[in-house]
Amino acid sequence: MPGPSQPVFLVTDLITDILVKYEGSLPDLFREGHSAVVNGFIKPIYEEIRENEEAILRNNSKLGVSEKAGSLQCYFEATDVLAKHDEKYMPPEVANAIEKNKKLIAEEEKKSSALKTT
Repeated sequence: MPGPSQPVFLVTDLITDILVKYEGSLPDLFREGHSAVVNGFIKPIYEEIRENEEAILRNNSKLGVSEKAGSLQCYFEATDVLAKHDEKYMPPEVANAIEKNKKLIAEEEKKSSALKTT
């Protein structure tokens, strides 16, 4: 189970969440809900460690907010975690992906409401 030297957190683009593991100390400006730059590798989760990861997700209320990350097919092993100083800056490709995902979510909610009213 990760200790203080191995933080575990989620990264999202509003559609997909991924569990991130990092060996080391997170930057002082690293905060929940704020942007960060994370470099590393996507790795598969093998059956023998799946139960341990499921326990982490269940027992950590901050991670427990995301059911999408609970599939545990893979995780992101971070080699670098950088907190962004200017929360208003976002690379154009990230901003575009988030806007696209917000529209998809809104369309899905609209479809769900229309189905409920019919």
